[in-house]
Amino acid sequence: MIKIQNFWNLTPVSGLILFVLIFALSACAGNYGRVQKNGKVDQIFTTYQVLDDHKYYFSGPESRPEAILGVHQDYTLETTQWTQVSLTQELLKEWVDGLNFYFHDLTHNYPFGYVILDPSGKRVGIWYSIWDYTPVIFKEDKVVQIYAPIMPDPFDSGGDDDDRDNDD
Repeated sequence: MIKIQNFWNLTPVSGLILFVLIFALSACAGNYGRVQKNGKVDQIFTTYQVLDDHKYYFSGPESRPEAILGVHQDYTLETTQWTQVSLTQELLKEWVDGLNFYFHDLTHNYPFGYVILDPSGKRVGIWYSIWDYTPVIFKEDKVVQIYAPIMPDPFDSGGDDDDRDNDD
């Protein structure tokens, strides 16, 4: 006869601790949304459409943003990383064309449109960048925190001018 051992070998106290830990982790997991690649969103950006029911933000320098974010007007973006802008079709065209040119030449990646989804899969915004991941955290009712991408400077060699002077 084969005897099956209790793999967990839990006491009532350790079982309760494990249950509380799993419950706490699953509660936290329920507050995260995600970005998902979306052809329709890509077309919104590449045809320079500004959605009237979205508030727009950018990250990086205004002359060459690293990402463009649109958040539905029903939501509040909590951030110190994004700059809000009154987006026009002309400015969107300049940014999208610049992203396509600049980042493809440097990284050989094209920017793409992504939909931002809440934990239940409801669309809350749009994103345009070469980056396909960012934390999306829902803090309270209709308050969302979306992190901006952090890009390394492609022209930074890792040193500074002082290092070059001391190489002799």
